[in-house]
Amino acid sequence: MLTVIRPNILPRFWWLNPWSTVSYLHEAVTALKGYADRLDSCINLQHQIIDDQSAEVARLKSENDMLHQAIIAGRAIVPDAQPHE
Repeated sequence: MLTVIRPNILPRFWWLNPWSTVSYLHEAVTALKGYADRLDSCINLQHQIIDDQSAEVARLKSENDMLHQAIIAGRAIVPDAQPHE
């Protein structure tokens, strides 16, 4: 359920029934806690994705460096210029 939070608007005639205002504020705080928990899990997921991406970039960079050294040393596999059918 989506809760709309309006922090600068109190219910009409809130002074007649302050407990309803307390209930409204409690509902708003509970909704904010749920949103914060979801945000924490999203941040953790993004952190994990960035770590995985960094590891993949480092692996590809090292592989590229090894291929570059193999080309310079003359050990690289050079494909034929003619296509095979």
